[in-house]
Amino acid sequence: MTTTRQYVVGPEEDLILGTKYRKNSIIFGIIGLFIFGVGFGAMAFLTARKAEGYGVKATAGKVLGILAFVSGAIFLAVYFANK
Repeated sequence: MTTTRQYVVGPEEDLILGTKYRKNSIIFGIIGLFIFGVGFGAMAFLTARKAEGYGVKATAGKVLGILAFVSGAIFLAVYFANK
C-alpha cells in the first residue's frame, strides 16, 4: 500500500519563501556591485521578482540588481572599447 503526502502551502510558507528570496536578492545585488555585475545583477532582479510573487516587498533587491547590472554593463563596455 502506497501513501502519498500532499503538502499544503499556506500564507505562512509563502511569507517564509518570500523573505528567503528577498534576502537572497539583496545578497546577489551586493555581490553584483563588486563581482561580475551583469550576471549577479540579473539574478538579484529575478530573485526579487520571485519574492514579490510571494507577496513580500523586495525593492532593495530590485534596485541593487539594476545598479549592479548597469554598472557591470558599463564596465564591460569600457573594458572592451579600450582593447
